[in-house]
Amino acid sequence: MFDQKEFGVKLRNHRKRLGLTQEEVAERIGVSPQAISKWEAGDCLPDCINLKAISDEYHLSADVLLETESDGDVNAVADKIEQLATEFLWASANNERYEQNLRKEMGEDLWKMWKGIYFAEVGNRKLQQESKQRGILRIIGSFGTKVWDDDGIACVVQSRLIAEKAPASPAAAEVIQALCTPEGQKLISALSCDSPTPKQTVLEQTGIPLPRLNELLLLFTENNVIAYYTDATACGYMISGFCGIAAYMVLGAMYLLDKKRNYEVSQYFAWD
Repeated sequence: MFDQKEFGVKLRNHRKRLGLTQEEVAERIGVSPQAISKWEAGDCLPDCINLKAISDEYHLSADVLLETESDGDVNAVADKIEQLATEFLWASANNERYEQNLRKEMGEDLWKMWKGIYFAEVGNRKLQQESKQRGILRIIGSFGTKVWDDDGIACVVQSRLIAEKAPASPAAAEVIQALCTPEGQKLISALSCDSPTPKQTVLEQTGIPLPRLNELLLLFTENNVIAYYTDATACGYMISGFCGIAAYMVLGAMYLLDKKRNYEVSQYFAWD
């Protein structure tokens, strides 16, 4: 289980490493010295907002503060991260000033945490660092395949999924081919995963001829790559929560292939 006492000791050690008093830290992050004292004593834990403030003040990412010494604590760390995310969502819903900046900062922190553990499967610290410095983008191990790129691409496919994957249907092949066309790329790039984009806006942004746009919208909607959303305030298309991730994975693959080998993804398909 997550050890609050150990967490408190880490907070105290990081503070002393910087030569700060409890009063100085309290003033900088906007809490009372008593709160700092309770956290360092392990009597209670800071909420996600204060944890973020402490991380910034101590020049550490949240995962460093939350990390534990034994493998048996991995579930506790995962639970704590989920708790922090829940508290963050509560804070952003109840205080407008947190809405934009902290949501972005939380995403950046999660990205740093992901990057920090990405090469752990290598099992060799020295080789891990060498791989990162050389910009190795792929790791294939017993757990599965991992793809990483510092410019903003990360993906994990478990071996279990690969083993259980059913043969691709003709419809799936058609969708992937359509995603790899210039029009498919433009369409997906014009859509968001959190707010609907009106069809007219997509038409103006992409320049795709209307008949072709209609074909793609129908194909992608029928196969759950995108979804049509409508309510009293907005209507339009957005990336689907079902198969929409496949669209982003295809765009990511295209980016990596072009960056590293100057390949065209269309080279991998036998066009009729």
